Amino acid sequence: MSNAKTLRPNVVAAPRTATVFETAVESYSPRRNGDARTRTFPHFLALPMHYEPKYAYPLIVWLHDAGSSETEIFDVAPQISQRNYVAIAPRGLACPRVQVACRRSSDGRLIVENRREEIRCDWPETEQGVYEAENLVLYSIDQALAKANVNRRRVFLAGRGSGGTMALRVALRNPREFAGVVSIDGAFPTLERRPLRDWRDARDLPILMTTGSGSATPRLTPKQLRLFHTAGLTVVVRQYNERSNEPNAAETRMKKILLDVDRWAMNRALNPSSPISELFPTR
Repeated sequence: MSNAKTLRPNVVAAPRTATVFETAVESYSPRRNGDARTRTFPHFLALPMHYEPKYAYPLIVWLHDAGSSETEIFDVAPQISQRNYVAIAPRGLACPRVQVACRRSSDGRLIVENRREEIRCDWPETEQGVYEAENLVLYSIDQALAKANVNRRRVFLAGRGSGGTMALRVALRNPREFAGVVSIDGAFPTLERRPLRDWRDARDLPILMTTGSGSATPRLTPKQLRLFHTAGLTVVVRQYNERSNEPNAAETRMKKILLDVDRWAMNRALNPSSPISELFPTR
């Protein structure tokens, strides 16, 4: 089993899934100012079971959903594959949220009774937010290359929810940096900041997007689908619906998605030129 360093007291412990996933864990202090790609930042790095130092593994860089943290990697990575990848997850940006409790007085005025600010991690699509997220992804790749044997040409960027949206945006801004990008239930990036500014290079970037029938799952619009076609993007869109009569329907749906992510990523890693139609055989 890989040796894991002791977590610092201010670091959230990994979920129980980590007990069945052989990992090498490293925690780092909060991000520092500066643009050097050697700066430290909060993240978790996980090695696969029976890690072979002489084998160059594909790398998955995971961007967690809004309100979650980098520890999400310990739930996600084992369900994708316990053996096939090195995985790393940076912490999202600190986004303060103000919660205000009010009551209405007898004369109709609103009176603030309680005002509380909470910090949650997310991937805001502001100019500064995109810039910082892009750097965090590149720093994560550098850290993985420094700590494990990673195939630099087989780096996959993936995320869920707002993390999936940011994964698409970062990968489309840097299409030559990645072997593919996965967005699980993430909306396609808004067009205000030109996500397809490098559309010619983005044509060679394999993209996997998942959606579903639930109201909370973003749906692709006909306008977005026409945009994919016009730009010549290589996009696989898969729909996964929850079965209401099935216990733990959300967890079952996510397991199916992550199994398909493994199939898609390994096909991209081992057979980059394989036809898209062969990636998901009919079951």
